[in-house]
Amino acid sequence: MLTPDIILLNGRIITLEDSHPEVEALAIKDGKITALGSNREIVVLKSQGVEVIDLKGQVVVPGFTDAHVHFMATGLNMLGVVLNQANSIDEVLSLIRLRAETTEKDELVLASGLDTNRFAVERVPTRQELDDIAPENPVFINRIDSHSCVINTAMMELLQVSPELEGVEKDQDSQPTGFMRKAANSYVRNRVLEIIPIEMRFEAAKLAVAAAVKVGITTIHALEGGELFNDKDVETLIQIKDDLPIHLVIWHQTMDTAKVQQLGLSRSGGCIILDGSFTSRTAALFDDYSDDPGNNGVLYHEQTTINQFVERAHRAGLQASVHVLGERAIEQILTAYELAQEKYPRPDARHRLEHFELPTPKQIERAVRLGVILSMQPAFEYYWGGNGMYGLRLGSKRAARSNPFRSIVDAGGIIVGGSDSDVTPMNPLIGIQGAIAHSNPRERLTVLEALKLFTINPAYSAYEDAKRGTIKIGKYADLTVLDRNPLTTNFEKIDQIKVKMTIAEGKIVFESS
Repeated sequence: MLTPDIILLNGRIITLEDSHPEVEALAIKDGKITALGSNREIVVLKSQGVEVIDLKGQVVVPGFTDAHVHFMATGLNMLGVVLNQANSIDEVLSLIRLRAETTEKDELVLASGLDTNRFAVERVPTRQELDDIAPENPVFINRIDSHSCVINTAMMELLQVSPELEGVEKDQDSQPTGFMRKAANSYVRNRVLEIIPIEMRFEAAKLAVAAAVKVGITTIHALEGGELFNDKDVETLIQIKDDLPIHLVIWHQTMDTAKVQQLGLSRSGGCIILDGSFTSRTAALFDDYSDDPGNNGVLYHEQTTINQFVERAHRAGLQASVHVLGERAIEQILTAYELAQEKYPRPDARHRLEHFELPTPKQIERAVRLGVILSMQPAFEYYWGGNGMYGLRLGSKRAARSNPFRSIVDAGGIIVGGSDSDVTPMNPLIGIQGAIAHSNPRERLTVLEALKLFTINPAYSAYEDAKRGTIKIGKYADLTVLDRNPLTTNFEKIDQIKVKMTIAEGKIVFESS
């Protein structure tokens, strides 16, 4: 056996391999695992120049994967004003004012994470309020779900936003309030991201990586480009991905499959929005919203458009995925997948669906039968489950069947876990807790099942299960070191587990102080 570069000893190493589910020690050479076993078996490989890490009883799991991250947007938002903890309009305006006062005239003021569900009175800032606090700067505020935004007059003029564009909200005098939804939101977001300089994108990528490794992430499925974001993000990541200390799987959020192939990518789609979000009451439901009678959401595409996109991707050998939350949107995409498979049978296509938050039992059966992988965000249950936002928007009966993890797994389905960052923070431990502590006990997973959502399942979904996702000889040494064992920790305290070290392809990329 070749002399290893690194040896890990005295650990509780959870491999997720049935043949040897737990070992004490392992060895790494050239970024890959070369030996697994007891301390006695591995310590004999020690020689001069070999780095030895004494785990002191700490737990090692396969390196976490976040399977749904808007990577570039996450980093860019970290460069701007973060509003996630603001509890009122006054707090939001104060934070924007502080940034505007320290920003040069005409420079952009970007803010993200606006969550009006935290406010006593649920409303967004007005264009006039933003004009008053930042009269000389274009201001853009991204709502937490990215399906609506708020801008001031300077930004409207800079982006040449037509007041007649669909989704431009107007006041009683028919003047724009600054609140943008639907087509107006997509237009504004795309144009804002278009004018961001490349240097800012490079800095954003560094920030996003730093945030990821702190929470044990070694692989990210980056969903980039498209109408809610910008194709420059895809081009930037292709340019720099091999220089980043973690592994990226890039999804190009476009229906232009020819462009995807020209860029050398193998995945077309991601958050191609077939419907909206529950927060903005635009997710497409069979029945009306409980807190908005007469509104059952929005479908953004005709069935023919979706069918044609899926067929193009399917025939080209690409993986496809779209954003679907409500039953009506889920119905559209399942129909498209069924038609493509009937016309051009393709085993093991591993197409995906993003979110899949409110399927019917029949839709779960159809998705499983098609072999569609369900890319879901258990953190949504952690933050919004039960009587939270889901209960408010959907009522208790529908909220109880949101994110039906247990129903999917029992039906034979494969779920991959993500954060939808920066809708919720990158943090797989929060996602694991969301999956095992679902507000509806009948939809809870075991800790082991939830751990697979953020390890082997995403690797499988990207055709990388032969080299990532479990701790096995020959696979990449992607490892996350924890201070406690998630398999034995109280299910309500998983989010309190600390990441002590992150190792990506055999290199220590994070170590806590």
